[in-house]
This record gives sequence, structure tokens and C-alpha cells, in this order.
Amino acid sequence: MLYQCARKIYWQYYGSWGGWDAAAPKDAALAYRLKQIKSVAMLVGELFHEVVGERLRMRADAPSPVPVAQIREEVERRLLKRLRESRNRDWERFGQPKRYAILFEDYYGPGVNTAMSDIAIEQVGGYAQWLAASPYGRRAFEVPKRRLRIVDPPSFDDKRMTIDGVTVYAAPDLVVEDDQGTLHIVDWKTGRAAKANIAQLSVYGLFVSEKLGAPIERITAHLVFLATGETERHTNLREGVAEARRMISTYTTDVRARLTDIGHNVAGDIDQFPMTDDRSLCRRCNFRELCGRLDQPPAAPPDDDAGG
Repeated sequence: MLYQCARKIYWQYYGSWGGWDAAAPKDAALAYRLKQIKSVAMLVGELFHEVVGERLRMRADAPSPVPVAQIREEVERRLLKRLRESRNRDWERFGQPKRYAILFEDYYGPGVNTAMSDIAIEQVGGYAQWLAASPYGRRAFEVPKRRLRIVDPPSFDDKRMTIDGVTVYAAPDLVVEDDQGTLHIVDWKTGRAAKANIAQLSVYGLFVSEKLGAPIERITAHLVFLATGETERHTNLREGVAEARRMISTYTTDVRARLTDIGHNVAGDIDQFPMTDDRSLCRRCNFRELCGRLDQPPAAPPDDDAGG
């Protein structure tokens, strides 16, 4: 996000701070509202992950089939509720933009129509079926529950770790231990298939290593693309550790150079976070209203959009 548009980082993490307060400055309140926006595709992915994580945490100790119907029905129920909230602008009516859904298509576009809603519901059913058909999904419900070492950490504190003195947050969907003691990170992907970034996967590896005390060499990462059934297996997480540390260090250094008070993490000068020159990026940006870049038609960001 920083290297695509530094202004987006500013609004996401600095300009929106305190925007939840009734006495917040106008721009902070607007930025806080806009950062809550997500597209329908992003909402579907978020809800699917949420429900699958809940089902895995509440599953019985005994092996069971993947509860396809329950997952599909619960995701669909929550999806329809969120669609209604956004359509009715409940966030505006009740003055709580974080509690009620704000969909990009409703806020910037002509609105979520019946066809879009039907497609989203169809996607939910497809993801649930692929989960049940995938050996990764089946094993998650078949192995002894004690082998599910980490399941989509629900607590913000549970996602925290430290890399070279920098606080980093990570949330693997699932970590399963096999018969040989090898740990397997399973990441369900509802977005389009894309080439994995080994450095980013290595951050997951470092997280699991720190939390469970396992050497990273005994950790394997698996990407499961539920929209297509494609999978990727990565056993070389150690190879990406140096690059992951370099990326984190570079990003931290670049952000700190823009702050007016590093100790308190304050960005008091918005000009240190310039807007991108690539106007096409503004089409799918939550903050296009704040930046006055509404001249091009909006384009709802996909599920895998960074920083969405």
C-alpha cells in the first residue's frame, strides 16, 4: 500500500485515528468511516474465513465430515444481513460505521443489485463445496482435534509477534500438526490464484515458530484456492526469512522517515504521504472521496486487494 500510494497509508493508519469519537475532526471522522468500506467480494471472503474458523474451533474431538450445509447457510445468513445493513445505510442511521457494513458498491457505485447478490451467494456455495472436496478441508475435520494447533486467531493479541524489534501481526487460517510432528500452515484463499510471495509466507512461518516453538524447517505452508481448487505447497520457508526481514525493515524505516513524532507514532504532516500519480489506482480506493479523486468511475476492489 505504501509504495502504491503513501496517502492511502496516511488515511488508513494516521488520518483516521480518533475518528470514532463524536468530537473528532471532520477529516478524521470521514477517514475512519471510509477505512471500514469493503467490496462484496472482500465481504464474502471475510465471512467465509470467519465461519470456517468458528466451525473448526467448535468441532467435536471425533472425526467428522466437513459441515458443508452449515458453513454455507451461516455464511449466507451473515452475508444477507450485511448486504441489508449497507443498502439501508445503517452505519449512517446509527452513527457506527465500524459496526455496520459499508460496501464499496453501495457507497461509490450504483448499489448492490439482485444479480450481484445472487452471484455472491453462489460463490459461497462453491467455496463450501470446494472446501469439502479438498483434502485439506477433509483433514481439518478428520484429524484429532488436538492436532489443530492454531485456528484463525480471534484475539488481536494472539496475532502479535516481534521481528527484529518490530511488532508484527499475523493470522494464519489453520496450523495442523501431522504424525511426524511437522506443522502445516493452511491458508484458504477465496480470491484469484496468484503466485505466492515466499517472504510473506515466511512471516507466517516465523509466527508459527515463535508461538509453537518449532524450527521453521519443520513448517510447511499450503495455499488452497477455493475458487478453482488449485493448491500450492511450500517447504522452503527458511529461504524467505531474510527477504521478509528486509521488507519489514525497509517499510518501517520508510514510514518512520515521514513521521513528525516517531516515539508516539504521529504523522503530523500529510504532505509527507503524497498521493499516487497513477489515477487508475484511485478507482478502487476507499479514500477517493477524501482525496477528491472521484472523476473516474469506481471499480470495486477484489478479495485479494492489498490493504482493502
